[in-house]
Amino acid sequence: MAASASAAGPPSRPARRRTTTRAQLISAATAVFEETGTTNVSVGAICTRAGFTRGAFYSNFNTVDDLFFALYQDRSVEVAGRMEEALARASREGSGETLEGSVKGVLAALPVDETWFAIRAIFLGRAHRNESVAEHLREHADQLRTALQPSLLEADSRAGREVTVGEETFTHAVIAAHVGTAIQRVTYERPDEIRHAAVLGVLTGLTRPRG
Repeated sequence: MAASASAAGPPSRPARRRTTTRAQLISAATAVFEETGTTNVSVGAICTRAGFTRGAFYSNFNTVDDLFFALYQDRSVEVAGRMEEALARASREGSGETLEGSVKGVLAALPVDETWFAIRAIFLGRAHRNESVAEHLREHADQLRTALQPSLLEADSRAGREVTVGEETFTHAVIAAHVGTAIQRVTYERPDEIRHAAVLGVLTGLTRPRG
């Protein structure tokens, strides 16, 4: 058994190192972006910040765009996990049994991540001229929708409501309400209140009492 465990050990270490390297490159790119305000940064700048060689970069990503899309996707996975946690907490506390409770749960799970929004806005601007970028954004939007949809529908069910449109349309509308108000939060005096009203409006307008 000891020999078997030893044999199984070495393959996992490179995988762990690769995962760590990838995470550090994403963290470095995020820091460079926050300093420069642009995704138009060099591989060299990212590698210098992360303390890695170009070889380490290209063993994980093909381009800088690939890295920033990976950041976008990682944040999407994080949001989905937070939605599941918020739903479970609402279930334990009984706060998800009303529409207001559902809204609070959704808002608690959906982060106001200014870096993520800024990167997304840059790619959206480029998507109008680059179909490849547009396709990446559509893929990631659908991944986020797929991850969030079960939690959103369950939250509605706990509140005694059902959607009146297609489930995909409903989920995209909730995300749009959140993202749209969060991106513009610097223009509002009470941004959290506006975001709450927007998400509540979607949940109210696109659902009805089940029955």
